[in-house]
Amino acid sequence: MANQSKDLPMECWELIFNRLTHQSDLESFSLVCKQFLALTNRLRLSLSVIDSTLLIHGTIAKLIHRFSNLSSIDLSNFSGDLDPVLVDLANSVSYTSKIEKLDVSNQKKLPVKGLRELAGNLKGLRVLNCSNVSVLCDYDLYVIADLFPFLEEIDISYPSMDYVVDTGYIASEASKLAVTDDGIEVLSVKLSGLRRINIAGNHLITDRSLVALSMNCLNLEGVEMDDCPFVTLKGILSILRTCAAVSWISVSEIRIDKTSSGFECLATSSRTLQKLEVANSSISDEFLFMVANACLPLNTLSLCWCSDFTLSGISKLLCAYRSLKFVSLDEVEFLTDEYMNEISQYLRCLATIHLGGCVRLTNLTFFTLARNCPLLEQVYMENTGFGTKDCFQHGVKNLRIRDVNLSSNRYLDDDALMNVALICPNMDFLDVSSCNSLTEAGIISALEVCSQIRNLQLDNCPGIKHIGKGAELPNVEVISAAGSAINDEGLAMIGNRCSRLLKLNLENCIGVTAEGLHAIVKNCRSLRDINLKRCPQVSINSLNSLVFSSSSLRRVIPPCCSAFTDSLRGFYLHHGCRVYSG
Repeated sequence: MANQSKDLPMECWELIFNRLTHQSDLESFSLVCKQFLALTNRLRLSLSVIDSTLLIHGTIAKLIHRFSNLSSIDLSNFSGDLDPVLVDLANSVSYTSKIEKLDVSNQKKLPVKGLRELAGNLKGLRVLNCSNVSVLCDYDLYVIADLFPFLEEIDISYPSMDYVVDTGYIASEASKLAVTDDGIEVLSVKLSGLRRINIAGNHLITDRSLVALSMNCLNLEGVEMDDCPFVTLKGILSILRTCAAVSWISVSEIRIDKTSSGFECLATSSRTLQKLEVANSSISDEFLFMVANACLPLNTLSLCWCSDFTLSGISKLLCAYRSLKFVSLDEVEFLTDEYMNEISQYLRCLATIHLGGCVRLTNLTFFTLARNCPLLEQVYMENTGFGTKDCFQHGVKNLRIRDVNLSSNRYLDDDALMNVALICPNMDFLDVSSCNSLTEAGIISALEVCSQIRNLQLDNCPGIKHIGKGAELPNVEVISAAGSAINDEGLAMIGNRCSRLLKLNLENCIGVTAEGLHAIVKNCRSLRDINLKRCPQVSINSLNSLVFSSSSLRRVIPPCCSAFTDSLRGFYLHHGCRVYSG
């Protein structure tokens, strides 16, 4: 008698779903049956809300009830008034809520009223993002400190209407318009458990703020203070000397040389420093030597746009820290292929490298890194001399490299791209935007080799009209071809080969018409997001046909927003699709 088959227990399905890499895969399983839908609802940990018109009264409560294990809510793309949304959220969560992270960035002002309501029920909030808030001042920090005393991470970076001292405002006036040392001092006293803080872009902050943080937040692990012009080496040292757990420092526009006060202490005072990011600063070889001798547990090093050090300094440093996983040397002008060949021998543990703007580097550096760095996964070499040398390395192959950014390389041609594909056949992200020497022949050849591509960036490539005919590319989810020569024939090829496409950017593609869009929606049944801004041959009627023939489309940027009335927007929204201005 044949054995009877039994359904796999839901516990086993949960283990399977937890191993899925992409959210789209989880969404597909949720359509299979009610049990899978309930399971995927429980597995969703984050929620991002982007539409003010969708959040009628009670909607948040339904979402909180549906996704019972949410730990993060992102409202950074919300375009309306956040206060009522947060009030609804406050009425929906309980003291046992698992929500630990809230993002209210990119707003015109801090939603103080909503946060007050929320604080009463959301006692477990640990992470708050208030970055890029148009008007952020000391009073806002006082409110945050009173409402959420158990915060461990806070981001108040880059308030977009912050004022610098030389505007003429006296201190009392400035504090009403921007964050000052007074606000940071109060924050540090009331949030003594703070572990990470991002104060980048706050132009009135001085060393006084860093001293306050070092005195009151002894568990501090990371501080980001880029673009704070009045922060000096003295303030940074106060953090490093006092906060024994500091593992991450990010700073810009400082001068570090052997004459700097506390020079040696900066390199040796912290024994826990894992991530050191210095940008747009003057750094001496002597400082790099000191860091090399400090025996720090560094795994991340960034010296973007820095000057005044040499090959000797960076070689000594990289030799000392051969376990580095991340290195960024963007705009380090002295680097050459020969220098990179020399220092690559120290980078065998490297996973990610950024070399953008190093104009003296060519494709030879790429091949050297692929050969000498067996754990390399991400290579960013935008705006370099890539393509200026004919130096294909026979036999070089790196199966771990997934992300490759070669954008803005004007000498990158079809042959050079094909060589990259042969070396990195498992690529799933490729950016060749603004590579004017590239044609569709190069893209076709690359896709024949790299069939696992998920994200393809072809913006501003006038020589690319299509991706060619050929085998299906089942993993492609994102194609951005803004400003390219993609036309209806190209769209038909995308539709035939990329059936699981989720997002398509066709901004300023003048050859796109209704015929090509019909081919896309016919074959790409999962398409959720399309950008048709400045596509002159796409009319309102053809856009209507596109939206109403696609049950999956959720977001569209039309050719011209001025033609959309509120009633038409509402009609689209009733169909499940939101119109954005782009």
